[in-house]
Amino acid sequence: MTSALISAAVALMVSVISSFAALRLQTARLRAELKTEFMAEEAIRQLLLHPDWVQRSFELIERRIGGFPADELRQLLVRAGAVRFEGAGGKEMWGLRERNLRQLR
Repeated sequence: MTSALISAAVALMVSVISSFAALRLQTARLRAELKTEFMAEEAIRQLLLHPDWVQRSFELIERRIGGFPADELRQLLVRAGAVRFEGAGGKEMWGLRERNLRQLR
């Protein structure tokens, strides 16, 4: 009877330790994957906060923030708080919502 209890306790400890280790690994992997996106969002925000330009063309943003396909970059822009506008000649322009309130009305 005591050997069964000891075996059960050991099995429980092993499962708890392995679950904790798997959780830590998964958390570290997820953090590393999302770090690139968080840094890209912050870079986009800083680019769109430049005092000289309220809006930036998508081409310029794409040149500055490389490594992302166009549609993924647009998603990052939206997550950073940007909205899309149509500039002269149908050019795709982006600016932060809070800096473009007049044009949004």
